[in-house]
Amino acid sequence: MAREALHGKWGKSALIILIYLAISLVIGLLSAIPILGFLVMIGEFVIMIPISFGLGMTFLKLKRNQEVGYVDFLTDGFKNFSRAWCVTGRLLLKMIVPIILYIVGFVIMTISAVSSLVGAVSLSSSVTGTSLVFMFISIILIAVAAGFFIVLGLKYALSVYIAIDNPDMPAADCVNKSGELMDGNSGKLFCLTLSFIGWFLLASILPAIFSAIGIDFLYTLAFLAAEVFLLPYIYMAIVVFYENIAEISNSSTVETAGNVTTEENTNGIQEKSGSQDVRAEIVDIPELEKKPNEDNNE
Repeated sequence: MAREALHGKWGKSALIILIYLAISLVIGLLSAIPILGFLVMIGEFVIMIPISFGLGMTFLKLKRNQEVGYVDFLTDGFKNFSRAWCVTGRLLLKMIVPIILYIVGFVIMTISAVSSLVGAVSLSSSVTGTSLVFMFISIILIAVAAGFFIVLGLKYALSVYIAIDNPDMPAADCVNKSGELMDGNSGKLFCLTLSFIGWFLLASILPAIFSAIGIDFLYTLAFLAAEVFLLPYIYMAIVVFYENIAEISNSSTVETAGNVTTEENTNGIQEKSGSQDVRAEIVDIPELEKKPNEDNNE
């Protein structure tokens, strides 16, 4: 479905990704400048969130056969600057546990590395042994944090797309809705992501050849070309996954400000709530079926 959605649009989407990567590369080069680099790193952290939000909006538009400019991901991203950061902030709150685990693990690893160095200089076996124990603990903590990041990342992976399609929905609800939709579907997204490993390996063959013969320029060029044509495929596949899970209509469109309309009814769509019909200004994401134990309680 992703390949079908990219039919006739692969070149345009590749150029959009190229522009996105070029911006990231320029910011990365500027961040290497002494003194100025620190300010650039802060600026990068601030602006890349809405830019990524805008990129998600761009691929939603491409999927829905809307006209998209090559730099729309910049304009749309900054138009939704606060929206992008509100969603990101809620995601960070959901991931506070693995973040703390990672920080603690990193601190312990740093202390144990310093202790190991001191032990080696002083030829103290007790200090070296203790530092190895703490190093092991730090590795465990970081590994657990990484596992948490993967699980939570999959669970809340649809938050941005939900926020784009439902501009009036609070950021916290967007994140929670992603958790509901991904209940029982996280494994499917994980397998979808893993399915691109073969493409990554195939795309790395030519860069690996250039690297082996020492032609760094061609290696960089080949690696960049592989990314430019592979990333649109991945982005579009995730968009297709989102629309299937959320049961979004093929007639849905994304407005510049993030509003969603349908060709059949631009004033809203019908949804059922109990015994009453409710009018919604945004695309509604269906609630999940109730679990058996909830039905018994009722």
